[in-house]
Amino acid sequence: MEWEKVSNDQLEEGLGQFLGLVSAGLARVCQWLLEVDRRQQFLADGSPDLVQWLSARYGLAHGTARRLVDTARRLQDLPVLSAAFAEGDLSFDQVEAVSKVATPETELGLVEVVPGLTVAGLERAARRADPPHRSDEMTAHEERYLHIQRTLDGVSGRMNAKLPGAELDVVESAIKVRADRVPVNPETGRFDPYPQRMADGLVELASTTGNDNETPPQITVNADLAALVTETSGVTETGLGSLIPNDTARRLSCDSIVECAVYRNNRVVGVGRRTRTVPGWLRRLLQARDGGCRFPGCGRTTWVHAHHILHWSQGGPTDLDNLILLCGWHHRFLHEHIWKITNDQGRFTFHRPDGSAYPPARPELHPRLKALLST
Repeated sequence: MEWEKVSNDQLEEGLGQFLGLVSAGLARVCQWLLEVDRRQQFLADGSPDLVQWLSARYGLAHGTARRLVDTARRLQDLPVLSAAFAEGDLSFDQVEAVSKVATPETELGLVEVVPGLTVAGLERAARRADPPHRSDEMTAHEERYLHIQRTLDGVSGRMNAKLPGAELDVVESAIKVRADRVPVNPETGRFDPYPQRMADGLVELASTTGNDNETPPQITVNADLAALVTETSGVTETGLGSLIPNDTARRLSCDSIVECAVYRNNRVVGVGRRTRTVPGWLRRLLQARDGGCRFPGCGRTTWVHAHHILHWSQGGPTDLDNLILLCGWHHRFLHEHIWKITNDQGRFTFHRPDGSAYPPARPELHPRLKALLST
């Protein structure tokens, strides 16, 4: 390939074509896996299941093999999603996320909205579609542990822990509060990498435990009303994204401050034109809805800003429908390069300065690539 002769448009088109081919090829792989599964071929090679056989036979990581097999089995009952996958219209990651929540009755609508959601958004929808139950919480509590292993010379060591989601959020929130306060490294003049500051925050947390002057760690819990009054209805999610059973939500609400939000037609209104400052309760609802930066492909969950889609100075209200979370880099990028965002009933679309949607629709496979799949 003489790359100097390839234009930017040709480069993007070619990349899109081959990624589409990868998707279509993986769709074919899923079909073949189902047939291998039906014939139980893996037993002849001494593998107890298809995942282990696929990993050993073709050198795939066990996690990759598991994802392929699980997705292939779910696609058996989802013809619309399978067809879009086979055409190369959707990536494997998108298909995997949608297949976890789709049913034969809902798959058509889900396939239509996939381009407007990030993979992180699709995965979040999958988690909310199958929230944990009381038995899951009890199991997580029983499986909790903390291991500390020092090196032989005692110079350093490792920590490994497993906690239930709500308790993990309490610990993480407390550490992050302290990590965010770590100053610039005086030797370098720059902030240390965030994982190192998290380690410093953990040490500070342990060092200041019991200090009455410290504000106790706080977490935000976003609960459907039904989750607080019933055993099975509704979904409860912490501000950091952990789903918790309904009875856990009720336990946490016993010792929490309850905030009320104003709704119109079952939708949060916000504070309108009174101020451009996003109040805390609205910021928490925004965090619960977006989870992190909504710019396609980003998904960063820390250091995010509340951005007015229609700027406040131009008449845009400080309402949930007119707000979106963006990380600092993408927030600045959108303003400096005059990108626009549109919101169609909760489906956000980013537009380049020329008005074209980003990311663009995946190109249809070239006839010669389609021919490769038909052989």
